[in-house]
Amino acid sequence: MKNIPSLRIGLGVLAALSLHISGNLYGAFVYEDTFSSNNGTLNGRTTASGFGAWTNADGAFQVGGGQITINSNTPVDYHAATFALPTLTGNETLSLTITLRPSGPIFTGFGFTPNSGQYVANSGYDWIYYTGLGSPNPRIEVLTGQGSTGLVYSASLTNTALNFDASLPTTFQYTYSASTKKLTISATNGGNSSTLLNNFDASATPLSGFSNFALQFQGQALSSETNPAYVDYLKVAVVPEPSTFAMLLCGLGAMTALCRRRR
Repeated sequence: MKNIPSLRIGLGVLAALSLHISGNLYGAFVYEDTFSSNNGTLNGRTTASGFGAWTNADGAFQVGGGQITINSNTPVDYHAATFALPTLTGNETLSLTITLRPSGPIFTGFGFTPNSGQYVANSGYDWIYYTGLGSPNPRIEVLTGQGSTGLVYSASLTNTALNFDASLPTTFQYTYSASTKKLTISATNGGNSSTLLNNFDASATPLSGFSNFALQFQGQALSSETNPAYVDYLKVAVVPEPSTFAMLLCGLGAMTALCRRRR
């Protein structure tokens, strides 16, 4: 009987730890956006609990009609926007789903950065470059190194493994396990799907490299683009891996059983 208060305290600590690891009662930090509300500038757009607001330096990004597009007639090399992610720990999985269409003569890209002011060419990690309608050679490239190094995947959209239509939006599914350091990326375009990377060893990327999500439109200008690039869906989740929940549930179950037996 004397140990019941301490057991209750232990249960409370485990429950608090569970919430701390998972971020909330649903076991994940999740930001999901269809960009169908709150039209206007992307800069300052709120995300979700645990995430930072969108920020961008040149003010070119806008939200309207269920999309992120560029409102600029100047083909700036790096129209870039970021938002902070919850701190990724060694027992969590980072999941990203994004639907976009690239355009312009160069590329649309997305990935992760240690700091909000860093993008593709200056210290970004695990980026996908996607060149589309305005490119002479539409293609998808994946770089897992820092900056513009570390090319690990490159294929033309006309490659039989892809057979993607540049005029259609493409949905990318990106999953990174912090415990195994493995990265899996797949893409779907129209009725075609392809796995770009499957359990790729991404151990060279530090956890700090996943501090921010970054989106970049390079060479996009409304004055010259009849089919400008856009993003129309985004979902980012930081989720505890199953083993984490299993340990927490075992601990809670054991302490609950012990508490009942001693009453």
